[in-house]
Amino acid sequence: MRKFLLLCICFSVVFVCNAQAPKKKKKKAKPEAATEAPVRQTKAQKDMAEYKARYYDAERVISGSPWYGNHFSPWTVKERYLPLDSIPDEIHIRLVNNDNEFCFPVKNKNYRTSPYGWRWNRPHRGVDIGLYMGEPVHTVFPGVVRVATQMGGYGNVIVVRHYNGLESVYGHLSKIKVKPRQVVGPGEVIGLGGSTGHSTGPHLHFEIRFMYEAFDPEWILDFSTYSLRTRRLYLDKTYFGIFAPSRQNPQDYKADKSYIEEKKVRALGEPQERSVVVQYGDTYEAIAQRNRTTVQAIFDLNPGIPKKRPKEGTSLRVK
Repeated sequence: MRKFLLLCICFSVVFVCNAQAPKKKKKKAKPEAATEAPVRQTKAQKDMAEYKARYYDAERVISGSPWYGNHFSPWTVKERYLPLDSIPDEIHIRLVNNDNEFCFPVKNKNYRTSPYGWRWNRPHRGVDIGLYMGEPVHTVFPGVVRVATQMGGYGNVIVVRHYNGLESVYGHLSKIKVKPRQVVGPGEVIGLGGSTGHSTGPHLHFEIRFMYEAFDPEWILDFSTYSLRTRRLYLDKTYFGIFAPSRQNPQDYKADKSYIEEKKVRALGEPQERSVVVQYGDTYEAIAQRNRTTVQAIFDLNPGIPKKRPKEGTSLRVK
């Protein structure tokens, strides 16, 4: 009987202790993080990404440029450390190797609203291109974004350093769609048109600079055809800088020598041009026979030559 009572007391004590002990709250299971759906790229975006990865090395522009060294500031359009005297007297620049390496900054045929030069008693270092709010703005050449921020009178501005040694500036944007050190291909949308900064209405302020010094963008942009004016550019140190016009210093920023005309490349299978000098006693028949052509072909290639007999010492094109 004692054993039974003792056993009952033990069970009662255990029951009371369990009843008074605080119950542990069960931890709620954390919901699993939702996996983000992969961003689908269009074929054009994939092609552009592959093109940039294959041909464009950002470090070659950021730290290995022959003109800028390792200076790649994301905060200023123009570096103060570089004086104008440091620019070479003459510069020859190959802008592109083919037509696929250039794109007009706006795809719609927008008009130029203000040229480069002296304006409102101060220098205007670019051209203004009219556009509507939110219109896509494209980079002109392949390169690397150096500046992508809000900056004073420029408003939202982007500066791209290109592989050809130039820099392009895009100002007054409503939205910036790139970031510094991002590689961009020709024609890639880098921002949207707007009227930020010192602006009287929606337009794109576009500049072209070499070694931080601006020159007239219309030396390379043809607004009549919305295309690239030349593949090769010549610059002289005297082309930089904007001064108030006067009789002694008229406002003329067009430099015809900046355009370097390229020689026509002979197409595959196209015959090479050839000329001969007419010797004493030569006839058209003898010249045609020696050069494996016809008399009529010589007349077609040399309009205005005498029909009876060639003049001694003149040059005739035979092919």
